[in-house]
Amino acid sequence: MKKTPDNQQEAPKDIIACSLKMLPQNQWIAASETAVRINPANKAHLHQLRQALPPGTLTPEHLALITAKRWPSTGVSLTVSFLEAIDPALATRILSHMNAWGQYCNAKFNQVSANGQVRISLLGNGYWSYLGTDILHIPAGQATMNLQGFSMGTAESEYHRVVRHETGHTLGFPHEHTRSEIVNRIDPAKAKAYFLANDGWDANMVTAQVLTPLDDSALIETAHADPNSIMCYWLPASIMKDGVAVAGGTDIDAQDQQFAGMVYPLPLKPVFKEHKDIKLEKVETKEKNEKIEHKEKVEIKEKNEKIERKEKLEKIERKEKNEIIEHKIIDHKLFDNKISDIVPVHPVNPVIGSTSSQVPSGLEERVQQLEALVTSLTSFIDSSLRPDLGQGALSNE
Repeated sequence: MKKTPDNQQEAPKDIIACSLKMLPQNQWIAASETAVRINPANKAHLHQLRQALPPGTLTPEHLALITAKRWPSTGVSLTVSFLEAIDPALATRILSHMNAWGQYCNAKFNQVSANGQVRISLLGNGYWSYLGTDILHIPAGQATMNLQGFSMGTAESEYHRVVRHETGHTLGFPHEHTRSEIVNRIDPAKAKAYFLANDGWDANMVTAQVLTPLDDSALIETAHADPNSIMCYWLPASIMKDGVAVAGGTDIDAQDQQFAGMVYPLPLKPVFKEHKDIKLEKVETKEKNEKIEHKEKVEIKEKNEKIERKEKLEKIERKEKNEIIEHKIIDHKLFDNKISDIVPVHPVNPVIGSTSSQVPSGLEERVQQLEALVTSLTSFIDSSLRPDLGQGALSNE
C-alpha cells in the first residue's frame, strides 16, 4: 500500500508504506491457539463479533485471523538478530528505536548474534512485520521484520516512523486505521477494489483487515481512534466517504504511550515493604551504626593515647635536659667555691698579684694543693671550663 498526500492517489516514490505481514491461511488456526496459550486475553469476544459481522462471515479462519496476538501482560522480552552482516553502529541504532517503546511499557529487545526471536532483514522488499506472537510460527532463518535499505544514511525521521511502527506490530499492535471511527468513513466497495488492485486481497481479506472495527472486536482499549498514532498509516482519499485521506503518524504519540502502558504495564516500584523486611532493615541499620560508633571510639582512643605518649616523652626529655643544666650549674658553683677557699681574692684587684713580692708566704704550697684539687675534679667538670693550670702556672704570676 503506497502512502500519498491527502488528495493524491500515488505516493512519492521515496516513501515506502507498511504492509502488515500475514501467515499463510493454513497456519491461522494454529497461530491463534499459540496466541491464546501465551495470553488468554487474546481470545476473541464472540458475542461482539457476531454483532459486528454479517451472517456467515464468522468462519474458523476468520475467527483465528482476528484473534489478538499480544504477548503476556507481565511484559515482553524478545531477542533480536539480523539475517545479513550488519555494521554494529547500525544494529545499535535500530535496537535503540525498537526499545523506544520501553519508555512507556514493559518491553525490551536484546540483540543476539543469530537465531533471535525477532529476525530482521534489510534486503527484502518494503517495510513489514508479522503481528505479535505470529513471529513464533516463522521458520528459523526467515525474517519476521523487513527494513528495506535501512542504513546509517537513512533519515532519523524514518527510524521514528518505520522502525517504531514495525516494532509496534511485533508487540502485537495492529494498524490504528482499523478503528470504527476511521472504518465508518471508508467506502467498502471502493476499499475492496483498491486493496484488490494494490495488495491482491480478496473481499473477505479486506473485510477482516480493513473493514472490521477492532474496537468492536475488543482488541483495542483506547476510547477513540488516533489518526496520528504511530500505528496509523495513510489511507487514500479515493476510498473515503468524505474524500479526506487519513494522514497517519510519524512517531509514538501520547495515546500510543498510554495504550502500550495499559497492554504491558511498567513494573510498579514497591511503595510499602513487608513487616519482616522493615524489621530486618532496622536490625541491619542498628548493626551498621554500632560498627561506625565502635570504629569512631577506637580511633579517638588511639589518637588520645598517641597524644599522651608524645606528651610523656616530651616531659621526660624536658626533665632530663633540666637535670643536665642543673648539674652543670652545681658543678660550676662547686668549682668556684673551691677556688675561693684556696686562693684569696685581693681586696683591690681580684686578679692575683702581678709580682712575687705580692704573693703571701706559704703560697707555693697552697698552689700545689690547688693543682692537685683541679686534677681530681677534671672527671666531672666541663672541658670548656677547665683552667690552663700547668705546673707552676700560678707561681709565675
